[in-house]
Amino acid sequence: MKLFASKFYQTLIFNIATISAIVVGTYQFLIRAYNDQEGNEKVRRVVVTVLRYINTLTGQIYASLQHDVPVVKVAQKTTKRR
Repeated sequence: MKLFASKFYQTLIFNIATISAIVVGTYQFLIRAYNDQEGNEKVRRVVVTVLRYINTLTGQIYASLQHDVPVVKVAQKTTKRR
């Protein structure tokens, strides 16, 4: 039983170390790629494009809501005659 527990813990530690190495390697790759490909500038351009689209859309909605709506007169409610 002692041998099994010892092997189990060794395997567990090895698996945790392997997963940690994969996570760290992937994280470093993503950070390096973000910095090398001018990630800040690309994010800035996307944000500016989205904000321009929202501005155009809200401007069109605002313009369509500025029409004068004719007021329709409603007949007055009369009392019933008996």
